[in-house]
Amino acid sequence: MRKLLLFVIGVSMGAVIGVALVMLLTPASGQDMRDGAREHFRQALDESARAAAKRRADLEKEYDEMTKSTKTDDAS
Repeated sequence: MRKLLLFVIGVSMGAVIGVALVMLLTPASGQDMRDGAREHFRQALDESARAAAKRRADLEKEYDEMTKSTKTDDAS
């Protein structure tokens, strides 16, 4: 149990030190970083929405082709 506690403390301290170093050494202001992250996130959402729409259209087309071929096989 003690090893786990020491591990968690070490990870926490490393995270705090890492965040502090990033904040001190980053050349951009905090607002610029937030704006950049927000824009990057928005672009990722847009790209994923486009990819999902394209995939949905492809699947619907494939489904239509499969159901048409089944209907023609049943009619024979």
